[in-house]
Amino acid sequence: MLHKKTNRTTASEAEQSLTPVYSRVPLDRAVPRNEMPEEEMLPQTAYQLVHDELILDGNARQNLATFVTTWMEPEARQIMTDTFDKNMIDKDEYPQTAELERRCVNILANLWHAPEEENAIGCSTIGSSEACMLAGMALKWKWRERRRAAGKSTDRPNLVMGINVQICWEKFCRYWDVEPRMVPMEEGATI
Repeated sequence: MLHKKTNRTTASEAEQSLTPVYSRVPLDRAVPRNEMPEEEMLPQTAYQLVHDELILDGNARQNLATFVTTWMEPEARQIMTDTFDKNMIDKDEYPQTAELERRCVNILANLWHAPEEENAIGCSTIGSSEACMLAGMALKWKWRERRRAAGKSTDRPNLVMGINVQICWEKFCRYWDVEPRMVPMEEGATI
């Protein structure tokens, strides 16, 4: 989702400031929304301010309409917390992280029965949407390569998908100039 910068000269006071109801300084006065405050604030105060705003979001545990994980073992959460400071792109500085990534690619290739002669490849991503975009790009390039080899046009690829597909596939089609062909679902169908 793209966001535009708020115009400070035309924005209302409510658009420019948060006015939480707290007695703790500095939350006893307005806090700017779109710029750094003039004064520092306690980390606990900053956390509470952001935490309280996020309460307005939907509850992932009650979200049955999208593809979200709502619970994980505490150890999985701890592993993620332990690796927040790692730059996964820097394979030289974090070689063991790169090794774990390599193993995961192999585990998935074996899980999906990738033929040994095909040289299955993969990489880590920060989320499922990014993974879908990368997979879709690879699919598009492979499609284009096959079409060229067959002497056919490569100007208008399409992707056939169910109407219930994750929204990132519609974005993929829009971003990468692929025609989406949606297959409707019948009432009561779950597959």
